[in-house]
Amino acid sequence: MRRAFLLCLCLWLVPVAASAQTLPAIYDVSGVAANDTLNVRSGPSIDHAVIAKLPPDAAGLEVVDSDKTGEWGLINTGEASGWVALRYMARQPGQPATGLARNLACSGTEPFWSFSLTPDRKAEMTRLDTTVPFADVLVVPSANRPDRHALFADGGDTVVTAMVGRNQCSDGMSDRAYGLGIDLLVTDKTEVKVYSGCCSVAP
Repeated sequence: MRRAFLLCLCLWLVPVAASAQTLPAIYDVSGVAANDTLNVRSGPSIDHAVIAKLPPDAAGLEVVDSDKTGEWGLINTGEASGWVALRYMARQPGQPATGLARNLACSGTEPFWSFSLTPDRKAEMTRLDTTVPFADVLVVPSANRPDRHALFADGGDTVVTAMVGRNQCSDGMSDRAYGLGIDLLVTDKTEVKVYSGCCSVAP
């Protein structure tokens, strides 16, 4: 009896854990009638207010998190975030089930900066009016956490070491939600600085 209970408990936990590990990811609206829309709500249930509506052919939407049931996904709409029913969302193919997404667009404020990573493992970092390109970025997964990765990028005069992890992140300027946080250690010829911010996986 106890073994059966534990088996049922494990089977119940696995989908939720797996879902949490695969986000953020890019989705398209799916299964909505051509003359209908998909509601974006202020919370993860039909009891919450509708704050936006998505057309039936909306595509390229980043789902940054899910609720505990795995039935609702958190997306951004404009400068705010809201919840959609995941049964009307289809994950785009070609995205890694686990591990780091192929695209990263990261940024932070005060001072403003950005860091982007492309599928061919090239990157750019911009600070003020200066952009430094990086080739052959090394991506190293954590030995004991599937939701943590390190990035190593050598641009000659500028070297970046970054830690990227799944967590709810805010840019401090809007109500947009992010599913990844990042800390960058940037080493130049004259100084070492740490920048912290949020990342999107949208291409």
